[in-house]
Amino acid sequence: MMRHTRRLILALAALAACGEPNPSAPIDGPPAPAADFLYAHSFEGATLGDRISAAIDALPPTGGIVDATDFTGAQRIDRTITFGPATKPVELRLGTVTLSASVVPFDLHSNVKLIGNGATLVTQDSAANLEWLITGTNVSECEIAYLTVDGNRAANTGAGSGIGLHTAQRCWLHHLVVRNTVGRLHPGIAFYDGGNRDNTIEHNIVQNIGTLVDYADGIYVSGPGNQILFNRIFSATDFGIVGETCAGCLIFGNAIVDVPAGISVGSGVATTTAAANIIDGNSISGGNTTTWGMITIYRTNGTAPVASIIRGNVIRDVRLGNAILIKGAEQVTVEGNLIGNIGVASDSYGILVQESRDVNITGGAIDSTGTFGIGIGASANVRIDGVLITDAARSGNGASGIGLDAIGGNSTSISVTRNHIFDTDTIPAQKRMLYCVDFGQAGTTAGILIGENLFDDGVNAVGCRAGAVNFNNTSRVTRY
Repeated sequence: MMRHTRRLILALAALAACGEPNPSAPIDGPPAPAADFLYAHSFEGATLGDRISAAIDALPPTGGIVDATDFTGAQRIDRTITFGPATKPVELRLGTVTLSASVVPFDLHSNVKLIGNGATLVTQDSAANLEWLITGTNVSECEIAYLTVDGNRAANTGAGSGIGLHTAQRCWLHHLVVRNTVGRLHPGIAFYDGGNRDNTIEHNIVQNIGTLVDYADGIYVSGPGNQILFNRIFSATDFGIVGETCAGCLIFGNAIVDVPAGISVGSGVATTTAAANIIDGNSISGGNTTTWGMITIYRTNGTAPVASIIRGNVIRDVRLGNAILIKGAEQVTVEGNLIGNIGVASDSYGILVQESRDVNITGGAIDSTGTFGIGIGASANVRIDGVLITDAARSGNGASGIGLDAIGGNSTSISVTRNHIFDTDTIPAQKRMLYCVDFGQAGTTAGILIGENLFDDGVNAVGCRAGAVNFNNTSRVTRY
């Protein structure tokens, strides 16, 4: 009897187990996707671009996510993907695909996220000649990330950028590769027109932008409050980074290699100005320009840029051009920069200050320049304090460590204190630096404070060939 009872219990248990649904394979199949999370593969279309557009259109007015991460390999976009009304937030997710396009692939609106997986490539067909591959006008709160944007420069001739946004606010571009764009004054990444503000461009690689004929900047941003951080820029053909009419912008931690001119911030547009910008902790090497600096604060139109800070940058191995150029600016702080091997075969300066006022140059080191370590022309209220300057005038032009009015004009209120300046050659007659400080250039200098400088190379009593200081063409000199 007990044996029969046990068999009955086991049979009932087995029957009950067979009646329970398997959680890994629901009887009714997978749940229907939510209205705000749609898969591109669920929609009809001749191309992936068509499927994505259909999915975006199907999202509710409150927006949502379109997932296309399961598409791989070569795919096409033959109709620009737009993102509906600006009030409809959309996030598009892309996978390991190469998206080739005959039209501009993406036109962003506000509240849009365009997110790849790090292996997503967006490019254009041969002879498509697109002006940009990703664009948007009057855009705010956008994000573009983890894509490679390739302009296919070898097969296109029309002027073009990789990403060109117009009047953008609070957009975030990060972890992108932008490369091989045609140029012709079209930067690799550009924020065009007025109204840009508070955008962040960080942790991107920008390379092979334009040609020496069709030159272009790596990254161009206009407007206030923008941040350009930790980008790597290689082989752009004009500037690496341009901050046009920036106010309160930060350019920090970028590396720029083999770009003619590195970073410029200033006033290039009439009725506009630049103010309170910081260029900090960047590394620049391999520049080559006849007119600009590797870091430039400039005025060509508008009012003088004010309250700029150039701090803690490393500038080295420049073939031609000045390491730092300050032209037409006011209230500039140049602090703790390391400058070396600057145009040693040409008239290239470590720091050149022209037509500027209220400039403080403190700390840091300047080694091996083609002409003057620091040159000042037609400027007022310039202070040079605590700078190490060695081996200026490597081109053999008889320049000095510091040269006043080296390129003409008259300067006033110049302070030269606590600097260490010398030529390292141990044979006095072979020293190329004529003077450690030379006031005797083409113009005049009035109102000079000079003291506590060290003009000794540690081997010879004086570290410059003709002497320590030349006071020709000076007046109102105070020495201590």
